[in-house]
Amino acid sequence: MCFAEETIYEYSVHYAGLPVALVKITLNSTDSLQTITLESTSKGLVSALFPIENTYVSSCNTAFLPYYFWKTIYQQNVKEKKIILFNQKEGSIIIRNVLNNRADTLQCSDPIHDIVSVSFSLLSDVPEQKCYACYGNYRIWQLNAEKSKTVTLSFQKKKYECFEYKIKSEIQYDSKIDSKTDILTNNIFKNNGTTYYWISKEAPHLLLKAKYNRFPFSIYLYLNNIHTQ
Repeated sequence: MCFAEETIYEYSVHYAGLPVALVKITLNSTDSLQTITLESTSKGLVSALFPIENTYVSSCNTAFLPYYFWKTIYQQNVKEKKIILFNQKEGSIIIRNVLNNRADTLQCSDPIHDIVSVSFSLLSDVPEQKCYACYGNYRIWQLNAEKSKTVTLSFQKKKYECFEYKIKSEIQYDSKIDSKTDILTNNIFKNNGTTYYWISKEAPHLLLKAKYNRFPFSIYLYLNNIHTQ
């Protein structure tokens, strides 16, 4: 992937046809390190009823396999600070809860992503089909991504040919540790669920749209803007 030193993606999150949140993703790249920062804030009426100010940071190698992932959550009824350390060589994941000083350990024999880095790994490869292991909320997920078809989407008055990815998710390992966590971690993947990504064919590959199947309404993510610094 050819990125400038810092690339910023701005997304709008829609639920039941209404914009409910804004997501800003910043990618800082060097020759050996990728740092992804995702900031999520609620929008409009939702901001008054369900305020959200959440930050996630993933520090990865050039293949977007994380060294560590940390998140700071301030949303209604949930405050959370956690640091997740990944030892890809030994297959260990240490989850440290900063607020109560608790630490838990999981094991995974496969190279493993976090819920932020896995999307950039897919963007970097755009494979025909690939299986990913992904950590999220004391669980290890198996994500099966497959190109299903090609569609055309518009972004900033330009038409893009896009790969449509169908991503099936299932729990590979559940630690059974009870954790009430943030809205992103709880909703980005579901057991036996399906997520759709639409990724531009031309490089740099952009995630232009995503759909997360939920009941009673699906959640949609739309790219609004991209710029470099």
